[in-house]
Amino acid sequence: MKILIVGSQGMLGQELAKVFANEEITLWDRNDLDITDREMVYSKVEALRPDVIINAAAYNNVDACEENAEPAMRINGDGPIFLARAAEQIGAKFIQYGSDYVFDGTKKEGYTEDDLPHPISKYGESKLATENVFAHCTRCYVIRTSRLFGRPALSEGAKKSFVDVMIKLGREKESLDLVDEEWGNPTYVVDLAKQTKVLVEGFYPSGIYHATNEGACTWYGFGQEIFRQTGINIRTNPVPTSKFPRPARRPMFSSLINTKLPRMRSWQDALTDYLTTINEIEQPQVKSISMKKEMKGIILAGGKGTRLYPLTKITSKQLLPVYNKAMVMYPLESLMRAGIKEILVIVAPEYAGDYLRLLGSGKEWGIKLTYEIQDEPKGLPEAFIIGENFIGEDNVTMILGDNIFFDHDFTDDIKSFEKGGRIFALEVPNPERFGVVEFDKDMRVLSIEEKPKEPKSKYAIPGMYIYDSRVCHIAKGIRPTWRPETDITEVHKAFLGMNELDVRLVKGRWLDAGTHEALLKASNWIAAREYQSKLGFTELFK
Repeated sequence: MKILIVGSQGMLGQELAKVFANEEITLWDRNDLDITDREMVYSKVEALRPDVIINAAAYNNVDACEENAEPAMRINGDGPIFLARAAEQIGAKFIQYGSDYVFDGTKKEGYTEDDLPHPISKYGESKLATENVFAHCTRCYVIRTSRLFGRPALSEGAKKSFVDVMIKLGREKESLDLVDEEWGNPTYVVDLAKQTKVLVEGFYPSGIYHATNEGACTWYGFGQEIFRQTGINIRTNPVPTSKFPRPARRPMFSSLINTKLPRMRSWQDALTDYLTTINEIEQPQVKSISMKKEMKGIILAGGKGTRLYPLTKITSKQLLPVYNKAMVMYPLESLMRAGIKEILVIVAPEYAGDYLRLLGSGKEWGIKLTYEIQDEPKGLPEAFIIGENFIGEDNVTMILGDNIFFDHDFTDDIKSFEKGGRIFALEVPNPERFGVVEFDKDMRVLSIEEKPKEPKSKYAIPGMYIYDSRVCHIAKGIRPTWRPETDITEVHKAFLGMNELDVRLVKGRWLDAGTHEALLKASNWIAAREYQSKLGFTELFK
């Protein structure tokens, strides 16, 4: 495949060159091609006749654009159109990059590819003009992205990314004011280049695509994570946008939601990779990145909810009300009370928007929520495969979205965890309906069985599990047994086989609200508890 990369010395362009290194590539920068010169574009592209044209050249001085928009409109508007026409003339595929700044930032849950643009700055208008390429090229793709970071561009006078600026300021200053508004997705150019290759080589229809690392944050949140990972000790102060008056307005919420391409890893994991790279190659004075493992959370809220038909013909099981709030709120609260700040919610595709509207980014609770799609329920272990990039090298606590725990605080269970696996046990009158764990007086796990006819103990395993990152590899090796889905019991057994599985008792009550009876029971219990609590009879629920 013959590929032309325009803007090849930019931050993104140099990574595109690496990603497509095995192809027949031609690298042009502004000294080789002025994309605003229509005749030059037509003649040079016609002479080269590539199969694919990727334009990574752009005007990105947001504030300067407010006072003089003409250069931006020529580079971001006219240039891409000339390249698109040239691609059409030779039958080439054309890839162009767009921006989250085409949106006004009023949609707190973020923007999908189908949302209507409404820019609020001259720069945003120039990036919307970029998207006019569809009128000039049949095989045309626009990849919207945001907040790029990576190794500095090779071109003269190139600006450093936010990450590099933060590292520099972190060494020079004792305190730093950072805007704690303007939510967006930090994106590592290495990952964006790889995602571009996925689009080029795949069978995707022409159109608009969103490509960012998963997760959204403010500039303050971005800076905090940079300093945490680099070990730089600096006082950071969250401030409003008004603290730094600028000519161009910025959208308050411009997170891009990807609904068309494979999901990219979290921006935190991508940041770790970048910091490791500059630590080893460019900036040996950067402190070593902390290897302390964090605890992340996963709520598995996919599934068909067949036991709750016909209620689940119209909505997701975990969105059904349990007394005065949605079912999914209870497992979310269990993780939050235990101090987990980063939580991945795995949902069925048809209800993703409903979860976003209900839970949003998690900012109002002081946590960060990200989302992944489970196209078809293939068993609980699949959650760790879906969440592999989110988990990274950290530990993870997974809770099932229909499991409700009363009066048990998991904080110590989670904070004391170091490695291996940890499950929970609760005595039930009918253990044959559940996974069953047998253990000795020292809480050492002896055996695990899935719905045994003759249980070896009366202790069921509820839907809360803690593992280290090896669970992702283990989950990939599990195959279905007697049913199409894989079984979480096999994950438990894998850690038990390594002698790295322990068990903790659940104090209080637990309900798997996956049936009509359990759903009603949970609602009645919570309603009664709240009523009695108002009357002061709290002892009844201890």
